[in-house]
Amino acid sequence: MKKLLLFLVLLVIPRIVFAECTYLEKYELNALSSYIDYNYEYNEASGLFTITLMNVNDKLEIRNNDYAYYPENNKIVIENIEPGTRLSLDVYSTVYNECYNEYLRVIYVSVPYFNRYYGSVLCKGYEDLDICNSRFLDYKISNETFLLILKNYEYTLSDKQDDGNKTVDEKWYEFVMNFFQEYFFKILVSVISFVISISIFNVFFRKVKHKL
Repeated sequence: MKKLLLFLVLLVIPRIVFAECTYLEKYELNALSSYIDYNYEYNEASGLFTITLMNVNDKLEIRNNDYAYYPENNKIVIENIEPGTRLSLDVYSTVYNECYNEYLRVIYVSVPYFNRYYGSVLCKGYEDLDICNSRFLDYKISNETFLLILKNYEYTLSDKQDDGNKTVDEKWYEFVMNFFQEYFFKILVSVISFVISISIFNVFFRKVKHKL
């Protein structure tokens, strides 16, 4: 057994020490790391998330908090992640290439909080709100905050209704004011002209009648 371990060490060490990390190799590793994608699933029974990293080549490994994850069938599965957790997953090259331990990129993964109010009776009539129509939220919500949001929503609706009625009144008032502003002077000039014309006609008529 010791001879086997010694053989493996002697086989690996020269590769690490004397191998040359070429630009072409680095380019390939960076390209491979850029293909890595992820998704997450929520387990309702445990209340925890499972993160799955996809397109992880055998030449790459993922490190998080001094722990290394290696791909199986180009996938890495990280289980039992608490809601609201934010992970920084560093991508490194493995010993299976000439650029061993080469840092390539970081993958930031944020899992949301499960929204326990989603689809509940308390959300009836408030389906337009994010706290009622989203299964997951980026923030953790308490009972007090939930009730406060509902109350503010009702207050906003009330204000909108008042504004709507006020808008109708203002439109009617503006219509009347605009009408008088546009036609008042025209009407006034017409009335004055009519009165003057009548007065002149009366004077002329009297003169004709009395042969003055």
